[in-house]
Amino acid sequence: MTRPSQLFPALIALCSLVVLSAGCGPFGYIKKVARESSRAVAKAESSGAEENAPYEYWGSVTYLEQSKILMGYSEYERSFDYGERAKQLAEEATKKAEMRRKGQMEQHSDALATPEEAAPEAGASASGSAGGGEVKAGVSVGGGK
Repeated sequence: MTRPSQLFPALIALCSLVVLSAGCGPFGYIKKVARESSRAVAKAESSGAEENAPYEYWGSVTYLEQSKILMGYSEYERSFDYGERAKQLAEEATKKAEMRRKGQMEQHSDALATPEEAAPEAGASASGSAGGGEVKAGVSVGGGK
């Protein structure tokens, strides 16, 4: 017959195994954020994502930092979510950076206009503004009332 004192260590070991494998609290943080997300961000950085996929790269860095901050406040679930998003963005940054380095993807910015686009059209003038002000880049300068 088995004594209760003999079962106690086995029960403690079983409970410890269940808690550690559940991925909750700081143990889950070590696996999800500290390892996976940090590794993905480091891989993105080494692939040149800072220059070739800046939005995704800096997004992943920011999400990873926020994940670490939330872990410090024991906000485990939110920390995991931020860590997972950091990993997703880092993986996307790595893919984009590798594609751009291989020349499979063109890099351009929609926010920046080319010199041809920035030049005013030939027919545009300030004749429509009251007071005879000068128009520069679509903004009325000077003029009257």
